Amino acid sequence: MGVRLVYLDSSSIVKRYVEERGSEVVDEVYAKAETGELRFSFSIWNIGEALGVIDRYVSRGFLPEDALKTALHDFISESTKMVRLGSLQILPMTTKNLVDSWLLIMKHHIYGADALQISTSKEANCSLLLSADFKLVQVAEKEGINAVNVEAEPDKALTILSDLDRDRGGKATLERV
Repeated sequence: MGVRLVYLDSSSIVKRYVEERGSEVVDEVYAKAETGELRFSFSIWNIGEALGVIDRYVSRGFLPEDALKTALHDFISESTKMVRLGSLQILPMTTKNLVDSWLLIMKHHIYGADALQISTSKEANCSLLLSADFKLVQVAEKEGINAVNVEAEPDKALTILSDLDRDRGGKATLERV
């Protein structure tokens, strides 16, 4: 089965707006989503967390002051466009994924934010979770989620993204979630 719905965690979202190792994987997700080859999702929670990371980069002097404003503008514009195309699904925080995340915290001894991302991707029935967080990927895999670390294994992630289901005429197919 090929990729149907890809979940981007906060670390992956940041890579779209800050050039760093693994950015090429996230850029490929956006490119394929724009052409309708796949859909992607993230939680409403990820928005604040990703912007917080970019803000920390600015406050620590790793990025220029205007980088946060540019990233925010680009993120809002691109997300709006992708939602309109039907390529991006912004997932709510539900009672179910919150409770499931608490169980994951106790089971795997992970951060609440990581547990929430895993439970949200499971609830949305995502085919692939992309992250730059080793522990998050490890726990996601233990929970039966196909997950790849975009920094440690960018080639693997790109291969999975290229391996879409094909049918008549070699066109990629999407399963509506």
